[in-house]
Amino acid sequence: MSNIPPPGNWANYPRPGLGPNAATLRLLADGYFGLNTVFILNVLLNIVTNSMARSKDPSLGLLIGLIAITFILVLVLTLPHNKKIGEGLGWSSSGHIVASSLMALNSAICCGIIGYVVVQSMAAKKFKEAGAPRGFFGYKKVELYAFIDQLGMQNPAPPTGPI
Repeated sequence: MSNIPPPGNWANYPRPGLGPNAATLRLLADGYFGLNTVFILNVLLNIVTNSMARSKDPSLGLLIGLIAITFILVLVLTLPHNKKIGEGLGWSSSGHIVASSLMALNSAICCGIIGYVVVQSMAAKKFKEAGAPRGFFGYKKVELYAFIDQLGMQNPAPPTGPI
């Protein structure tokens, strides 16, 4: 006989202590908030590129250069943040490179918000699993890091290395 209740008689709610540990959450939070900064730069670069394209005589070489600069900057700047998120989510060793490349390509073609939303929502899912406090507009940096510190004090990581 199974202890699983029939469908409809259970609730999916966060169970503190059963989610990711503090070290994993810290990696995810570092990447999550780091991507916010890169996204703002991405939007500014896209505004400049769009305004240049709408000018009276847009130079094709300049536009292609701005698109290339946007691609390269987004790729380089998202790599360390996606690496942290990838480590926290257990991605393969090249997962962060693929994610950053797709985000950069999307940013060069259009504004690129979709890549940021997708990657950050993966991290946010782990925050929710851990029971982290969430505000109306998402996670607040100070509150999330305080939660992670508190979780780390309650459940310290086991020592590593030879005993």
